[in-house]
Amino acid sequence: MNSLHRLRQFLCVRKYLNHQGLRKRCLHASRFSIQVPCSNVAELILKDFGKFSNRTALIDGQSGKTISYSELEYDVIRYAELFRKSGIRKGEVVCICGTNTAEFAQVFLAATGIGAAVTIANGQLTSRELADQLEISKAKFIFATEDTFIKCQHALASTSHGKHVFHIGKGEMSSLLPNSIPVDRFSFLDDEVGDDDIALVPFSSGTTGLPKGVELTHGNLTAQLSQIRHRTVLALDSGDDVVITMLPMVHIAGLMIGLLNPLAQGVTVVILPKFVPEEFLHSIQKYRGTFSLLAPPVVNFLANDPMVDRYDLSSLRDPYSGASTLGKELTEKMVERLKLDGIRQGYGMSETSPVVMTDPPGNKRYGSIGRPIPATTAKLVDPNSEFDVMNSGEHGEIWVRGPQVMKGYIGQPQSTQSAITEDGWFKTGDVGYFDKDGNYFVVDRIKDIIKYKGYQIAPAYLENILMTHPCVREAAVIGEPAGIYGEVPRAYVIPSSPVSKETLINYVNEQVAPYRRLRGGLVFTDEIPKSPSGKILRRFIQSKQT
Repeated sequence: MNSLHRLRQFLCVRKYLNHQGLRKRCLHASRFSIQVPCSNVAELILKDFGKFSNRTALIDGQSGKTISYSELEYDVIRYAELFRKSGIRKGEVVCICGTNTAEFAQVFLAATGIGAAVTIANGQLTSRELADQLEISKAKFIFATEDTFIKCQHALASTSHGKHVFHIGKGEMSSLLPNSIPVDRFSFLDDEVGDDDIALVPFSSGTTGLPKGVELTHGNLTAQLSQIRHRTVLALDSGDDVVITMLPMVHIAGLMIGLLNPLAQGVTVVILPKFVPEEFLHSIQKYRGTFSLLAPPVVNFLANDPMVDRYDLSSLRDPYSGASTLGKELTEKMVERLKLDGIRQGYGMSETSPVVMTDPPGNKRYGSIGRPIPATTAKLVDPNSEFDVMNSGEHGEIWVRGPQVMKGYIGQPQSTQSAITEDGWFKTGDVGYFDKDGNYFVVDRIKDIIKYKGYQIAPAYLENILMTHPCVREAAVIGEPAGIYGEVPRAYVIPSSPVSKETLINYVNEQVAPYRRLRGGLVFTDEIPKSPSGKILRRFIQSKQT
């Protein structure tokens, strides 16, 4: 860093303490505070690249191609120059869509470095769904991998502000990038970026309703990365750890935990486009992977599949899981089979950047989501009275507060106000309890969101599609338990005229991403229970086959 940026780094150190320092029975907070050295999230990640210049930053798990930290830094600056020439400025939004590739790092760091924001889009979205996300986020440029490039072109063309789709992956961007960079290599960083400026716009269904754009600021992300690297959360060793990442980087956990956190700590990241069993096991063995973020289906695979025994996974020592709660029996089976010290679990969501709780190292309370991370406070609230739950073992809605909580939902002040209280508590919509040691457990959800393989599915979204069919009078969608996959959507329909179940299922499935399909089937019914105000009472829905 030049002297100006060193001075700026010193001046903008922020320290987050636990909120009010309270340790009442109904409040749980880590006793640790954090310090955040920069306002711009790109600067926070890039600031130590010089220390790791000769180390490998990224490895393509399929081709074996490597990128050193010095090469990554050079590429980021070249991308930033391309962005400026393309008209991407502070306040603009760019979209990344597709499967995992190294260019996620370059695009994110260059865009946020110049003060632009990034929205991440699942490659499984249909053109219509993607166009909706682009409209809401106001993204003018898309960086798309080969598998989504044509779809992205169609989606961007249907928006009112689309400009250009760039093809990333497999070296496609090399001919567009400038060959020279400024003498002052970090001059591309925008000195005017503040804590409250938007850096990342993931999409979430929130606590209820249709997908919403989540506004995560530079302050949210710099705080979160500083929290994650704390020794009680996910601290990594730059000289020893190797991260194997296959969780989609268009998911906030894949981006923040699988990519940006390791890079901020100088660790090598092996990138796989998606989870393919042989590729995943081979990568751990070949690159001596030490850490990986595992969805529950992967935990089940590692615990039970015979293929696992053919690979040397002895280097794996600190796997981590999220998305949904892991059962104690399955967890212990995987830990015993791989001869691990344990597996840790975390809890969070797009609205919280994402992590708010995690198992402390050595805690081994399998089934628990852990305790609040540094600078984060949690409590339980009775959803009916909104009085704090005081005693361990009693159930309530989990509320959290911390510097990683979102600014709000784009263009939805009422939804924001419903989700965040005036004094900063975020209502997660999850029901849980805490034990006498302050470990939290999730048991149910107030919100209607269906979670399938870690993806969030809004019932209202599928209901709206069903209601457009001429043979449907009323429709409701609920989550059907699906073991390690979480839940799958099942539809309940009151038909207005004769129609087959297969016709309606196909009608929905053809219009949505694969993870949103009606995998739980469809049931014809005579009645859909509703409240006096007309809200669907999903908990009372019962199967009435006709």
